[in-house]
Amino acid sequence: MRHGIARACVATSLAVGAHCASAADVQEPTFGGDLWSRARLTGDWGGARDRLAAKGLTFDLDLTYIFQGVASGGVNGAAFDQLSDEDDVGHTIGGDFRFGLDTQRVGWWQGGSLALRAQARAGQSVVQRAGTVSPVNTAATLPNVVDDFDDPTVALIELSYTQFLGETFALFGGLLNTAEGDDNALAGSALSNSHFLNSSMLYSLVEDATVPNVSLGGGILIEPSEHVSGSFSIFATAETAGEDPFDAMHGTTFSTEWTFAHTLRERPGAQTFGLLYGMDASRTDIAADPRLVLANVLAGRAVPETSDDTWAFYYNAHQYVVGDDEGGWGLFCRFGLSDGDPNPVKWNAAAGVAGLGLLPSRASDSWALGLFYVGVSDEDLLSGLNVDDEFGGEVYYNIAITPWFHVTLDAQVIDSALPSADTVVVLGVRTHVNF
Repeated sequence: MRHGIARACVATSLAVGAHCASAADVQEPTFGGDLWSRARLTGDWGGARDRLAAKGLTFDLDLTYIFQGVASGGVNGAAFDQLSDEDDVGHTIGGDFRFGLDTQRVGWWQGGSLALRAQARAGQSVVQRAGTVSPVNTAATLPNVVDDFDDPTVALIELSYTQFLGETFALFGGLLNTAEGDDNALAGSALSNSHFLNSSMLYSLVEDATVPNVSLGGGILIEPSEHVSGSFSIFATAETAGEDPFDAMHGTTFSTEWTFAHTLRERPGAQTFGLLYGMDASRTDIAADPRLVLANVLAGRAVPETSDDTWAFYYNAHQYVVGDDEGGWGLFCRFGLSDGDPNPVKWNAAAGVAGLGLLPSRASDSWALGLFYVGVSDEDLLSGLNVDDEFGGEVYYNIAITPWFHVTLDAQVIDSALPSADTVVVLGVRTHVNF
């Protein structure tokens, strides 16, 4: 998945596809401006924030609140009988703190960057109530502290270091965060706060069986040209968010991702290819992962405590049809394929249209409409459980009140793969503040 390298590479993530810029190319940061135009609510702290950033130290804090309600459908039968009317609505609040250090700006050595990131989450979502394999609220699954799903939790999700050994080659390692991986310029990534809410629109679900949210690992970044970037990485397969990563780590995942930027009729676009191979992927870990909402169908079923190798391929692409990322719209798609055993997702696909500035008077608002399909495996974990495939759609409109405050209106309709769920309609609103 991705390694954000522009700005001295301060965000390491899985399968980390690189897009690099040397420190000399980085413009002097600025956080100033009046309340309605500045990028952060708290501004430049009387000039201190700009001075710290110029010396290589950056701090960011985001707060996101998501309200969703199940308008109709969702879990049925005995599972529904255990719910109350209050379970039809869910509230999730999350905090995301990021710290970056640029060794050249600090005055130490050239080409190094340190990234630290922590997340917190509280509230109870409608993810289980909706009864879908693909979470209707991705933020409710992050940080991915498995034992604390839908409970208050806080976790260190990244502590990594990157060192460039030239303008086109870098090494990275540490506690890696993968959630910005499989990024798409129009559809977003798992950590997006201005795109879709459903996980199937934000990344390929085939990745979850071999890719933890947080894990120890490392790799290399390569950018042979302005239009081509890639990575090779190795990390532990087990999820370690909220745990001692040295005690919890087991299994090994090998990952590579390559992104090819292009233009078509002078409009920008890109295609990303990723390949994953996981050794000793634990079936019990896969069954317990909140990112694949299988609890309703696996409840009370003994999961074999065995491990196996598994592979997955993913692809995403986008192409602007009108304008570019400063204003316009385009098409996007995703596709993923796996062995289907032990991976419970055999394949997935998503596609849609998205853009910026739908209305002339609202140039900073973003919007999108997308459809997704999840082909669920009938082998291994889900064998004999009458689990079908899943099909759904989502539409959102993101209102930029100010550069630092956005409100997103969202609607989803999903024909669930789980036998204990009816076609569900989920309506929601998200507010996001960057401090």
